[in-house]
Amino acid sequence: MAVVSRLMAARAQGQPEEPAFIVGADGRAMSWRALAVYAERLRELAGRRRLPPRARIGLVIADPLAFTAAYLGALAAGLTVVPVDSRLTASELGSAVARLRVDVVVTDAPLTLPVADVETWVAGRAGPVLVGAASTTVRPSAGAALRPAVLLTSSGTTGEPKGIPLSEGQLLHAARRVAGHHRFGPGERGYSPLPLFHVNAQVMGLLAALVSGASLVLDRRFEPDAYWSRVAEWSPTWLNTVPAVLAALAARPAPPEALVSRLRFARSASAPLPRSTQRAFTAHTGVAVLETYGMTEAAGQITANPLDVSARRDGSVGLPVGIGLAVVGPDGRPVPPGSQGMVVLRGRQVASRYLELTGHGAEGSRPARDACGWLPTGDLGFRDEDGFVYLVGRADDVINRGGEKVYPQEVENALLSHAAVRSAAVVAAPHDRLGQVPVAFVTLQPRQTDPGMVEELHRLCAQRLARYKRPTVIEIAAALPTGPTGKVLRRTLRDDLLALGGTR
Repeated sequence: MAVVSRLMAARAQGQPEEPAFIVGADGRAMSWRALAVYAERLRELAGRRRLPPRARIGLVIADPLAFTAAYLGALAAGLTVVPVDSRLTASELGSAVARLRVDVVVTDAPLTLPVADVETWVAGRAGPVLVGAASTTVRPSAGAALRPAVLLTSSGTTGEPKGIPLSEGQLLHAARRVAGHHRFGPGERGYSPLPLFHVNAQVMGLLAALVSGASLVLDRRFEPDAYWSRVAEWSPTWLNTVPAVLAALAARPAPPEALVSRLRFARSASAPLPRSTQRAFTAHTGVAVLETYGMTEAAGQITANPLDVSARRDGSVGLPVGIGLAVVGPDGRPVPPGSQGMVVLRGRQVASRYLELTGHGAEGSRPARDACGWLPTGDLGFRDEDGFVYLVGRADDVINRGGEKVYPQEVENALLSHAAVRSAAVVAAPHDRLGQVPVAFVTLQPRQTDPGMVEELHRLCAQRLARYKRPTVIEIAAALPTGPTGKVLRRTLRDDLLALGGTR
């Protein structure tokens, strides 16, 4: 029996009618007992359909309560959960299902599903229902290279996404570390309007609630104008956020003090948190931000700041939480405190292999770690004397300007220090003589106008940055291309620059 199944049974016995998961927008809830019943019905349907262990179950579900029941139910049944973004177009969805070799699609919108040759279930309130059999008897995952508990993909913000397989043990180990560090328990309640097909919401939210007995309020999307009213209605003790959410809330009316007093922290993850955003949010709302760092390959959380506000380090993503972490130089050896290098990880929760998501031919995999068990994160940073981790950017984002290294995050922080700037992204533009030069894209706060703003931002950069770090061009944009968690899609910006011929 899967460990998730035993945990659900224990919750159903010890906290049977307590609401485990609640939809903030409409108040629909699912108790631990109801969740266990749903899981049993899913297991029975899988048995009737003769699904083999770890058959791949694609979740194309927009409703957060239906997604939660199907996700935990499929894990409890010993199947492989493959979360898929329900906002994909028909063409994108068909490609994703084929690439991920999904055996069964579970959806809450069957009429729009274009995949005719894959078995389809509807995620009903009481349990899944078969609505369409596959057109072939050969399961798409036959001959799969790996059969994990969950198959996720990398965000793909800097390149093609990779398949990241995680075992039940890795996921639960990560969830227990999260619950322990944040001191979750039956009296705690979180609020998370983040996309459930990402590891953050799954491990920090669903699985951390399962292992700790806490409850969780979910919404299918972040609605800034309704956010604080939802918090007031459901009284969470902590908030699951990303920098884009914090920035948006800092620009809207502040919550009442009585509401804030119950909140222990707003946890930030999934993307770099500019100091200006952190300070603006806390000054405006009175809610302290707990900055963390994670990635899919580590089943979520890697580092976190202490719960004690006075022990947190400004600008740091915190200390490693139950995971091996080092900062290494080009030779692979650890660098001294204060020296920059590549962040590498190892530990039982770190993925050991990647899947090649071609969707045709034999499915292949490749090692994710080196011979010593270290996984390179692609993140550059350093540690201070006390072990706190500071990130400076991605290795593949570094701009080589005639031999001088420019870290986009440093330039972005300089631009974000201007009160009129809402968001900023710096990418490399091709240059005939220097190879690459930094180019900046910024968006402005509401009701800000751009006459003279470009010149003003150039002057700000001249005051704060060495000459080689200053962007050669600053573009005012209506919006920046972002992924589901608010992470800027630098690849899209770089492609746009290449299409325009770069900078001379």
